Amino acid sequence: MKIIKEGDNGRAVCQDCGLVPITYRLKDIPFSDKSGLVKNVLAGVCDACERVVSVPRQSTPQIKSEYQKTRVPVESRVPAHFLDILSLASAKIREDLGHDFSRHLILYYLHGINSGHIKCPGIKGLLDSDIASAPASKRVSLKVSRNTEKEFSEVVHKVGLKNNSELIKGIILKINQDIVQPENPVRFKELKTLASAFG
Repeated sequence: MKIIKEGDNGRAVCQDCGLVPITYRLKDIPFSDKSGLVKNVLAGVCDACERVVSVPRQSTPQIKSEYQKTRVPVESRVPAHFLDILSLASAKIREDLGHDFSRHLILYYLHGINSGHIKCPGIKGLLDSDIASAPASKRVSLKVSRNTEKEFSEVVHKVGLKNNSELIKGIILKINQDIVQPENPVRFKELKTLASAFG
């Protein structure tokens, strides 16, 4: 791998200026999800408009490390079969995905409930169902942005639950109800499209 130095020159495509000469300089680069930024990282800057247009591979570990610091854990203790539900739902949506889709599925439901796209007036009742009555011997842990952490709190309040742990359990039970149990899962086309984006 070629190591780029501050002040080195190159060429890259700028979305505003086209193919342009660039200079590698230390810049603050925002994360794509707008959850923060990494300061003073080496990046290729368009000589015409000053936009960051490329990031050398050598800067990736620093960006990744800083990005992980912006993540906060949201956790829940769940019965062991809840993880089976997530695996079955993931496999039903896309068996060839090759990696765990559970995190994305939980966040899809979180955003859907918050936006009103997914209706679940009976989520509290699901927590009292027979399938929920087992020892919580496993852990579900999600690393999320501060914005998503805030969204968890909003949805907990919106649906009348006590905490994030109850919400994660309720979402998994809703996934079981919508995806695992029916022959024709709810929102199947939409979920297959979403899964394709990660495969």
